[in-house]
Amino acid sequence: MNGIDPAWTGIKSLIRVERVGTRGGKKYHEIICYISSLICTAKEFACGIRAHWGIENRLHWVKDVVLHEDDSTIRMGNAPANLSLIRAIALNILRRNGHAGITTAQRFLSNDIDKLLALVE
Repeated sequence: MNGIDPAWTGIKSLIRVERVGTRGGKKYHEIICYISSLICTAKEFACGIRAHWGIENRLHWVKDVVLHEDDSTIRMGNAPANLSLIRAIALNILRRNGHAGITTAQRFLSNDIDKLLALVE
């Protein structure tokens, strides 16, 4: 494959995704490329890519924007990974208890230990 480092063994597919639309009143056009060790149809790759971005938007974005994970100054040893896991568990507990809006849940539950403990009973 031209332009692909031979050290990347196992590549079976190159995927090119073109996105066109409007965001915040501004038009955009972007081309994203993926590599894969799978051989799938375009529809199967599209479903996988959408699922990945669903996770990105539902978990990582919330952890960064709502829980300010990227602003954390904790950077030594296992602490960053441990706190990331705790944040993910907290999000799962909130969602499992019917809280779709994490910011709203934070406001509802803040400073009320009885409400917080009721989530994990």
